Amino acid sequence: MSDFQSELINDYGFENIVFIAVGRDIFNAGTTNNFCSNSDLPLVIDTSPDYPIRAQFSPYSGHKSLTATGYDGEFLANISLNSLSNSVKNQIIDILNEHYQDTISGDVNSDELVNVQDIVLVVNLVLSNTFDSDADINNDGLVNVLDVVQVVNIILN
Repeated sequence: MSDFQSELINDYGFENIVFIAVGRDIFNAGTTNNFCSNSDLPLVIDTSPDYPIRAQFSPYSGHKSLTATGYDGEFLANISLNSLSNSVKNQIIDILNEHYQDTISGDVNSDELVNVQDIVLVVNLVLSNTFDSDADINNDGLVNVLDVVQVVNIILN
């Protein structure tokens, strides 16, 4: 999986993704570590008998399954993962193409942060009656005080 994650980042430009292995504590450590071998992929050990991490993804919590979640933790898809075939890779790429956000909402100056500088930029656009799609946070086709409020809310949350 680490090679595929690197491929997604380097070849496809999906920089904001990570695969996280969830292993059960009853497995031999070597079996569980194979998923993450020779990589920087995180490994989380789920403890028996309740397996609380796996329960978070129920009913999509089977052995050798990949659960895709969005930025806010919302469920996107579940893929049976007996092997990492080209078909499975294409499924994952399709999910990423549909749901991947390559920009951060509210990051008007593209510095990968949402902060007071972004508020100042949006306010200046509102005052100059200038449109910039990056500043149209609520996607209503306008840059106005509602977008300023959205950026403030993003920062506060």
